[in-house]
Amino acid sequence: MKALYISSSILLSIIAVACSHKSSYTSNESTISNFQIVQTVKSATRNYICKGANAVFADSLPIYSKVHLTIQWPEELGGINIQPLQDSIITAIYETPKTSIDETILAALDSPEGSDTYIMEEIDSIPSEGQTMTLYRDKIASAITFSPSYIVYQIMTASYDGGAHGMTVSRFINYDFDSTRVITPQLAFKAGCDETLLKAIQEQLMAMCQVRSLNELDNYGIFSNQIFVSPEFYLQGYNIVFHYNPYDIAPYSTGSIDVSVPYYTIRKCLSPEVLRLLSSTEI
Repeated sequence: MKALYISSSILLSIIAVACSHKSSYTSNESTISNFQIVQTVKSATRNYICKGANAVFADSLPIYSKVHLTIQWPEELGGINIQPLQDSIITAIYETPKTSIDETILAALDSPEGSDTYIMEEIDSIPSEGQTMTLYRDKIASAITFSPSYIVYQIMTASYDGGAHGMTVSRFINYDFDSTRVITPQLAFKAGCDETLLKAIQEQLMAMCQVRSLNELDNYGIFSNQIFVSPEFYLQGYNIVFHYNPYDIAPYSTGSIDVSVPYYTIRKCLSPEVLRLLSSTEI
């Protein structure tokens, strides 16, 4: 019988300022607006031994696989409708999402790294002694930034399939409280603005590296001729942050790169919805 342990705990209640979805208490001239956020941390791990993996890797070492998920699951965000946000998190966790978050976690546990190559046999634990090879897939979903108008979740996946090194990639979910929808690139940016957005990203990269030309970025490990407008972005304060995973625009050794672009430098390219979210002084 498969053993599964999902630990849950209420994580946090956050007080935000000046939010439309709120309860207020007024004393003299001061007003505190409360925006309650209730989340549950769901965590699950499963271990496997890989049958027949030695033939694939031509190695005599026992080969194991571990899959682990930690999900910061939103239960309540100021009383607004968060079903679209929950659906987006479920879809990001597993390529074949199920109806509920728990069912999706269970399905992800059934699909460890290497399961498409060899037979997996579930085990209680992976031996800590002796020489072994352990494949892994870790997935973490967590809120990374918020304002009274929106919240951003990062879905980070770290995996190792037996190659030279592991790989970590991230995607982001920007959720607008007022429209109760996820802000996709199509909703965030006006059509025909790729050239303007690219120029803004290039300028910020040059500022980060303290250089004056694109060609000089090559000296800092940036592939200057491969820079593009990343579809992975998130809102933060008054900025739009474009995220690049390893290999996107730089070698693996550089890691992930975040390019923060002030919204006012690209405001002509932003949709009214994003302008509303980023131009508010109530952050």
